[in-house]
Amino acid sequence: MNRLEPSAKRLTTEGTREHAARQPQLAMAVEQAGESIVITDVSGQITYVNPAFERTTGYTRQEALGRNPRILKSGAQTGIFYAQLWQTLVRGETWRGRFINKRKDGTLYHEEASISPVVDPAGRIVSYVAVKRDITREQGLEEQFHAAQRMESIGQLAGGIAHDFNNLLAVVLGNLELLEERIGTDPVARNRLAVARQAGKTATGLTRQLLAFGRRQVLLKQVLDLNSVVSETLLMLGRLLGANVHVVTRLEKDLARIEADPGQLQQCILNLAVNARDAMRGGGTLRIETENVTLTDEYRGTHGVVQRGDYVLLSVADNGTGMSPDVQGRIFEPFFTTKPKGQGTGLGLATVYGIVKQSGGYVWVYSELGTGTIFKIYLPRTAQPLCRREPTTSCTMVKTSNLNGTVLLVEDDPTVREITRRFLGETGLTVLEAETAEDAIRQSTGWKNEPELLVTDLMLPGKDGVTLAGELLNRFPELKVIIVSGYTEHGLPDPTSLQNARFLSKPFSRHELAMLVASMLGVTAADCAP
Repeated sequence: MNRLEPSAKRLTTEGTREHAARQPQLAMAVEQAGESIVITDVSGQITYVNPAFERTTGYTRQEALGRNPRILKSGAQTGIFYAQLWQTLVRGETWRGRFINKRKDGTLYHEEASISPVVDPAGRIVSYVAVKRDITREQGLEEQFHAAQRMESIGQLAGGIAHDFNNLLAVVLGNLELLEERIGTDPVARNRLAVARQAGKTATGLTRQLLAFGRRQVLLKQVLDLNSVVSETLLMLGRLLGANVHVVTRLEKDLARIEADPGQLQQCILNLAVNARDAMRGGGTLRIETENVTLTDEYRGTHGVVQRGDYVLLSVADNGTGMSPDVQGRIFEPFFTTKPKGQGTGLGLATVYGIVKQSGGYVWVYSELGTGTIFKIYLPRTAQPLCRREPTTSCTMVKTSNLNGTVLLVEDDPTVREITRRFLGETGLTVLEAETAEDAIRQSTGWKNEPELLVTDLMLPGKDGVTLAGELLNRFPELKVIIVSGYTEHGLPDPTSLQNARFLSKPFSRHELAMLVASMLGVTAADCAP
């Protein structure tokens, strides 16, 4: 047996002492680690857990020792999943992956784990050590991000389709109006025409809902008090909800102001109320509440897509059937519905989602099966003063020969332009036409007497309608402007930003256009037909 040299002996002794000194430090590090650490024997029985395991799972060390890690099984993973995990470990390899596990109290959580075999000097596996990290929050934020991306993609598709349909419907409904004058008194023909017009109006409603979801509709924003919008909407709810739904409100007295489209907010409340009614089949209670809230960094920690700050909260809650997590994950998708075929389009909540997002807000749903559902809408506060709503004219029909002057019509779709020209011509105005903003500007250079009114589509090739109107107003300050659209793109100027401008949504009727033109040109009730 060879004797060690003194220097070698000293090194070996010092190394042994250093190793021994590190043992308490290693044990302390394991005990204080932020990740869960679990050690099992070769049969899978737990021999050690650290405090992080106790905090994450709810099981104490005494409850876990001697038991199998299957106490955490949630049922989310299949038998094949666990079989492949064990095949990796018995080969002496490290397994890495994710679990959906269940805490002692029954709640689920997501874990990212690394499980490694521990071998003795002879190479035999003597135990397994797992280092696991709770990633529930990160998983939730990731799912929110992917859901937002999916909704954005669907919204772009829906908005583009709705834009094309809007133009087609403008042509169809416009020609039906013109045809009505020539069809005579044949009751069968007029009935068929009425059915066609009603179908067109229904299709118009669907396209507007799609545009709302895709955040492509034009919002007529104004500074308003949400309590007033809720109070006005309550007057309409009685007919919609029926006698077996009891409505309870709690509206904060000094509610902050918001900037939104009041008509679209009413639509949100109505859609949520109808949804709640359908979830309370035998009747129930609908609670509508408003509140000033501040979203903090802590709130962002669980709702990562929100911006912190001051908001006004609109809460709509019911005590109906509730929703499963799978349904909640898809509830805002267009055409997704849990109602029987023919009893819903699946666009109500998609419309709510689009209106809220386009208004700069957020909407969340909280629900459990059998306990009901709460929708919470957060809209950013504004310090701007309240707006007064403009009174509508009492005029019911404009005499088609009453208006004088010239209107410049700018529309790139030739069929829509032709219908709009016919409608404007019936008011008695002289109509000039242009296909693009550039064409309209070229025409304006030769004007001796400029038109009194500009009617332009918002979406034009090249310059948009708002930019065109702004340039013409710089040269002709007295020019009145009507911006027409059923669709807008992100980044375009706000069509309501021009002081001399009004907005008209596509598709519009002959009467709607005539009424707006009359009001813009200062026609009084005395100038209108009874």
